[in-house]
Amino acid sequence: MVDNKKKVVQIGAGKIGRGYVAELFYVAGYKLIFLDYSKELVDSMRKQGWYTISKRHPDATFSKAIIKGYEIYCTQTEYDKCVEALADTNYASINVYPLAVKSIGHMIGDAIKLRIKRGNQSTLDCIIGVNFLHSSKMFRACAKEVLSTPEEIKYLEEKVGFIEGLVGRNGAPPTPEMLAEDPLICNSSDSDSMTIDRDSFKGRPPEGVNFVLRENVPAWMVYKIWVGNMGHCMRALFGYKAGYTYMGQCDDDPYIVKNCQLATREAKFAIHEGYGLSYAMMEEFYPVEKERKDYLNHEVNAANKDTIARVCADMKRKLGKEDRLIGPALAVLRQGREPYFLSRGAAMGFFFANMDDPTVAEIQGYLKENGIEKAVEKYCGLSACVEEENRLKQLIVAQYYEIGDFVPFDIVY
Repeated sequence: MVDNKKKVVQIGAGKIGRGYVAELFYVAGYKLIFLDYSKELVDSMRKQGWYTISKRHPDATFSKAIIKGYEIYCTQTEYDKCVEALADTNYASINVYPLAVKSIGHMIGDAIKLRIKRGNQSTLDCIIGVNFLHSSKMFRACAKEVLSTPEEIKYLEEKVGFIEGLVGRNGAPPTPEMLAEDPLICNSSDSDSMTIDRDSFKGRPPEGVNFVLRENVPAWMVYKIWVGNMGHCMRALFGYKAGYTYMGQCDDDPYIVKNCQLATREAKFAIHEGYGLSYAMMEEFYPVEKERKDYLNHEVNAANKDTIARVCADMKRKLGKEDRLIGPALAVLRQGREPYFLSRGAAMGFFFANMDDPTVAEIQGYLKENGIEKAVEKYCGLSACVEEENRLKQLIVAQYYEIGDFVPFDIVY
């Protein structure tokens, strides 16, 4: 019988799954079984049998890792094999977009049924590395949707863990030179660990994998989205308005960095007041002095070719009510302060016009047809009937008009 404790089912073979979490398990000696929606990617990975991770280091150098010896199945065309894999493991890693939550949750539910049918009473711990909030509750709720008997519900509650983690690498599009070397290559930063919630496991944490176990990770997930992801997205939006292409150009612009640092202060205030994380804890987690050291590091910034288009992709989600800009801005308002810089970042989102992205094309079409106030209500989920939401809407609208190149007498405000 296969040793379930030395294999992991990796759900999602994208930048995070293939280019980050899979390597953490691989270097610890775990067998990798990938599950992915894209049949084209599955066929390519199966045929080639290996792929490269190119890791960018802070000193602008690169190193490479080769991942091989994996299995891979398509969730569209090989669903039964995917369920089979989940029914015969103690560990899964989930790295997908929000739209996949329902289907992956249902797949885990079907795996629970098969585990019960086979008499498998071992635990299944699912380590979640995503960039949206409340993921553990969402996956658990969707798994429960396909379960019907008391035995199945009990198994879900007692045997299946959903462990939230903090994604510590970012992925950039590979360069043409990289793709010529390996069409499956991942271009990633170089974090060699991942912070995960120590209190959500149903079994033991996977042995040998470089996970940092921390309490209250759901609160730290808020910190990651509202501070880390917010700052990354906001720098990109400012950079787009400035006419830049790459994230390194944004990081090399003092005005952009200043605005993002001031927005970060606003977000940290909201997290401190609303989630019980002290400023000292947040400073220890990601020291400001590290950012100061990296400030205007021209050599490193010149090497950062991560694109603004990638960072700002799916802007419809990123402008959402609980996401990286609107979420902390509303929290700041509820704590009695004005989110001036966060609202400025949100307003920048309505100037992002990469029409190759269908979500951006939708936003820009609606904005042109209905105006900024209606667009903010629709895409930021802000209601004129709720005091804090209405105040934030007015702030974003005011910032939008101040930022834009409008003829003053044409502004209806």
